[in-house]
This record gives sequence, structure tokens and C-alpha cells, in this order.
Amino acid sequence: MKEATKQSIAIFIITLLFAATIFVVNSWTLKAYGNYQNSRIQIQENKDILVEIDNYKKLANELTQKYQTIGGDFAKIRMALPSDPEFAGIIGSLDSIARMSNVNIAGMTFREVESAPKTEPGTADYSVVEINLAATGTYEELKTFFEETEKELRLMDVTSISFKKGSTQRGATKSVIDANVIINAYYQKIK
Repeated sequence: MKEATKQSIAIFIITLLFAATIFVVNSWTLKAYGNYQNSRIQIQENKDILVEIDNYKKLANELTQKYQTIGGDFAKIRMALPSDPEFAGIIGSLDSIARMSNVNIAGMTFREVESAPKTEPGTADYSVVEINLAATGTYEELKTFFEETEKELRLMDVTSISFKKGSTQRGATKSVIDANVIINAYYQKIK
């Protein structure tokens, strides 16, 4: 029986070694598989983060493009509604319109009108510069002058016009009209 005991012990030891090997391999395999799963999850999270970063880059590029195209619009807005009266700009605009429409401006005076009242909290005050000018030209020339003044980028309105027949200075074929005109130009007060 001694031999049977030796065989039983040998089988038991082989079984233990086999079980230990399976246990070690299994625990190593489970650990490796767990690491593999964690790595896959981390890789997917990193891919998601990279996609999100790419989306932010695209958004930043789009916003940059929009801002670059709007930048000129901001300049136009500042020209349309400046923060101070800019009398020189008004004179220059009206002079160029008068030259283009062949109207003679005999005189020009400026007067700052009282600020417009605030209608709602948070709305900006604006002020008005009243321009009183004497202009001479034919009916068509004056009409063109008033149309171009209304089209000017700077916010200006022709508010009052009075006409009287002028003397014929430009030749016998053209009858001229003397006009007294009041134009309001607006600007936004910044406090």
C-alpha cells in the first residue's frame, strides 16, 4: 500500500500544481483582461475628448471667421452712430454729397439739441446735432442731394426744407432754387 499512497500523493501534488497553475494563470489572465478593459475604456474616453476638442477647434475657427467678417460691420456701426458729434465728419459727408449732386452750399451752422430721454432702463441716451444749411441748385440737383443725405452711412435725417425761387446764376436755361434745410445727425453719448 505504500505504493498506492505514493501514487495518491503524487496525483494529489500534480493536482495541486495543476490547480495552482490554473489559479495563477487565471488570476494573471483576469488581471490582464481587467487592464485590457480599463485600457479600452480609457482609449474610448480619450477619443471622445479628442472629438470634443476638434469640435471646439471648429467652433473657435467659425467664431474667428464670423468675427473677422463682422469686424467691418462694427466699424460701420461706429460710423453710423458715433460716440461724439464729429462735426468734421458731418461737414465732409455733406460737402462730398453736395459736390456729387452739384449743389452749392452757401452756409452751414450746427446746434446741439437736448438729449433724447431714456425710454427703458439700460437703453443708451443719444443726442442730436441739428445742421442748418443754405443750399442752391436745380430741383433735380437738390432732390439728389436730399436722397444721398438720407442714404449716408451716418444716421442723418432731413427734417425741414423750405424753398424759394433763386436767381438764375448758372445760365439762362436753368432755374435754381434756394433751400433752407435742417438736417439732424445722431450720436450716442457714452458715459
